Amino acid sequence: MRKQILIAYFGLFLTACDVVQFQQQQLYSSYDKAETEEAAEAIVFSDGAGTMWNSLFECGEFKISKDVAYQGNSSIKISWDKSKGCEWIGFGNSFSNWAAVDMSESRKHKALSFFVRTQEKSAGAIPIVASLEDFGGGGSYHYLDAKKYLNGLIIDTTWKQMIVPLWDFPIIEDQVDIRSIKQMKFQLEGGGSFYLDEIKIINYTPEQFKQYRAEVEAMKPKGNLNQTIYNPKTFDFDAWGQGQISCQNLKQHNDHIHWSFNANNCQWAKWGINWNNWYQVNFRGITDKSVLEIELKVTANTKFKITLEDFNYNKVVLLDQKFSEEQAGKKLTLRIELDSQQFQKAGIQLDQIKQLLFEGDGSGEVEISSLKIKQK
Repeated sequence: MRKQILIAYFGLFLTACDVVQFQQQQLYSSYDKAETEEAAEAIVFSDGAGTMWNSLFECGEFKISKDVAYQGNSSIKISWDKSKGCEWIGFGNSFSNWAAVDMSESRKHKALSFFVRTQEKSAGAIPIVASLEDFGGGGSYHYLDAKKYLNGLIIDTTWKQMIVPLWDFPIIEDQVDIRSIKQMKFQLEGGGSFYLDEIKIINYTPEQFKQYRAEVEAMKPKGNLNQTIYNPKTFDFDAWGQGQISCQNLKQHNDHIHWSFNANNCQWAKWGINWNNWYQVNFRGITDKSVLEIELKVTANTKFKITLEDFNYNKVVLLDQKFSEEQAGKKLTLRIELDSQQFQKAGIQLDQIKQLLFEGDGSGEVEISSLKIKQK
């Protein structure tokens, strides 16, 4: 508790012959300063506690509902559709009894935590932008990305927690005074129908958040340890670059892939293959348990590269090899390790694999009879 005393002096205006006397008087008695953000429980909403404001106009409905609750007897029931013509809709509340909070340092070990569920159907996202708003009306805005912050894979009719580190909120000096935060404000975009409960600012560390996301990652579906990449029946659809194109000839013959190229005077000797109808291929959970296995024959001094690419154009080279005269004409089996650290370093999205890319160097000829992902 801190005491503050304001002292004033009162006196009378007298003539030069009079004696002037001043009396010291206390105008304000001591008062209690609001608890600091460290000591107070920073609640935005909990079982109807606090005064929540909202501005949804004709584009939505906001109410405190006693139908369902994660904890206590009530939750926020909110539905909105911004396409009905509202320029701005949202809601908010102070977590410090409307006292200014300096979050310049404390935000580095705090997070916004709340529980969410849909009213009926499932949803892959919750289109809300949160803001740490200062007393001047400026704010640090951050999208509440369910893929990054939800403790689960989808929002459905069961309660799930979202934890959003405050250190993820961008601090732009001329847009927000982080030393004078007034409230947590929520800006609604798109449309949705949700219940929200237990909205709080909690103590949180980067180490806790890393563990939290690791637990979510473990919930995600794993890829198949055994995957057939080259299927003679679907090769025409699965592979691009077929036929006589520029400096290569790619075709299927007797249930094997025949690829000849001469890239000495040409920059185009490449082709690619996807083995899931050109949808995403899942490598999650298999990179340390499986290998890329290729059965092939080559001519002497053939050199080519195999690259794995995801749908975000991140790439990692799996093979870059020149084959010797001793290897020429023989049936070879290559078993290429899938290194999880190499994938991570390249930023590969393991459940977003797009294709294998083959690129020739110089001139050569390759015959591939089998191309698979196989368990070690």
